[in-house]
This record gives sequence, structure tokens and C-alpha cells, in this order.
Amino acid sequence: MAFVRRWWQFLKERHEPFSITLMVAIFFAAVAFVAYQPGVHAPPCWKRLAAGFAIVWLVFLHMRMFDEVKDYDVDREHNPERPLARGLIGVGEFSAMTMLVLAIEISLAGIMQWPMLPAYMMVLCFTLLMRMEFFVGDWMRPKLELYAITHTFSAAMISMLIHSIVCFSDFAGADRGMLLYALGNWFVFNVFEFGRKTFAVEEERDGVESYSNRLKPIGAVMLLLVNIALAYAAFYYVAVSKFAAVADWRLLAPAGVVSLLVAVIGLIYAAKPVLANAKLYRGVVTLYLLAYPATIAGAVYLLVYR
Repeated sequence: MAFVRRWWQFLKERHEPFSITLMVAIFFAAVAFVAYQPGVHAPPCWKRLAAGFAIVWLVFLHMRMFDEVKDYDVDREHNPERPLARGLIGVGEFSAMTMLVLAIEISLAGIMQWPMLPAYMMVLCFTLLMRMEFFVGDWMRPKLELYAITHTFSAAMISMLIHSIVCFSDFAGADRGMLLYALGNWFVFNVFEFGRKTFAVEEERDGVESYSNRLKPIGAVMLLLVNIALAYAAFYYVAVSKFAAVADWRLLAPAGVVSLLVAVIGLIYAAKPVLANAKLYRGVVTLYLLAYPATIAGAVYLLVYR
């Protein structure tokens, strides 16, 4: 029971099960509705969807676990309250559980065989490269923006894995719209990454990098706005090319409204980077990670598949 309590506490603090499951479900649904083409792909069976969803959920978990180990030394100095840093779970036990999670993923993907297994293995190899910081960690770590965008590319890789799960097709079978939407998800996760490490002056800590400290609030917001625009441009292309018959305001406006909301709150924070505005900004960015794919999933489902 002590083992279960320790790991449940870790999940609550660093990978909150409900919010992560909700995020993965929305992300999975949005990619699935963009990827699937009636008449081209056979309807996916529930077993494949269930196994695929479990794999994707576990991929997000093992990336979180990789990050905990990567950040262990820094956390011991700057974030001693975190589970690993404070000794809630030993490093050896943590490594063993990480290997168990990977073994479960590989087993599920192996049972599903082609094309899910090679698609999963590509994601696994990329996350292993992330774990090793692409073998240039000492050089790249101080370059916060570069470090972020190389790691968030995993969102595009996971999007293509979901394509393989839903369409039962390898990466080469994806149409141009799906490829561009996967790329758009890279920008979506950049928005979240840049936004969550942006603070008010009084929140900045010595020795802890942030985008607001490196680029000033206006620079951090401009970086985020570029990625919001790129993400929406990718979706716009998908809408007018793949879903041309329904590509009107009903399909395009919901995601546009969410994007505009983040942009407006970001500019308010940049103009007056006080504590209340910084917290509101980070909250809206977190909402964006859920609401943006949710609006896309809902609009595509209602206008295309119903």
C-alpha cells in the first residue's frame, strides 16, 4: 500500500490523472477526426482505439518520467518540494517503473502489429532522443527556446501515431492535410510551453530560466503569438483543403476565437506584467491546450461526420 500511495502522490503532483486523461482524450479525438477519411479508411474497431489510446496516454506518462529524471539535479537545488527531489520515490525505483511503463507500451504496440508498431517505435525513439537531450544537452540547455521547440516536436510525432491507430495506415499513407495538422500540433504545444514559463517580475527566481526573464514580457508574448498564428494557419489549410464543403465560419470560428482569446490576454499581460495578469495569462494558455483541439474536434465531428 505504501508503494501505491507514493506513486499516486507522484501522479497527483506531476501528472494529474484526470486532467492528463482529459487532455489526451481531446487531443486524440481532434487528430482522429482530422485523420479519418470515410470511404478511404475502414472504421476503426474499439479494441484498436482502446489500445491506441492507452499507448498514447502512457507515452505522455513516460515523457513526464523522463523529465523528472533529467531535471533531478536542478530540482534538488531549485525545486526541492518535487517528489523525486524530496525523496518520495527513490531514483532506482523510479527508473524501474519507467522501464515497466515502456515495456507495457511496447507490448501493446507489438500485439497490434503493423502499422501501429513501427509508428509507435518512431515515437519511442524520438522520446529516447529527448531523454538524452539529443546528445547535445550541455550546449542546448541554456538555449531555452531551442530546447523547447526540439522537445515539443513530440506532439507532431504523437499525432502521426494517432493517425496510424485510427486509419490503420503508416505515416506514408497520411494525406497532406493530416501532415500539416500534425505540424500544427507542434505549434500548439509550443504555445503551452512558452506560456507556462512566463511570469510576473516578483515570480522570477534566481537560477531558474523563464521566457519572460530572457525575452522580457513583450518578447515572450510575441513568441507565443507567432506559434498561435502558425497553429491556426495549419488548421485553416486543413479546413479549406480537406473539408472544403463545410469550411465556413462554423468550422473555422471556434478555434479562431480560442486563439484570439489567448492573444488578447497575452497582450494585456505584456502591457502590464503584474502578478494577477501573469497568472491569468498562464491559466488561459493552459485552457488553450484543451479548448483549441476541443473546438476542432467538435466542429469537424458536427459538420463532417454527423
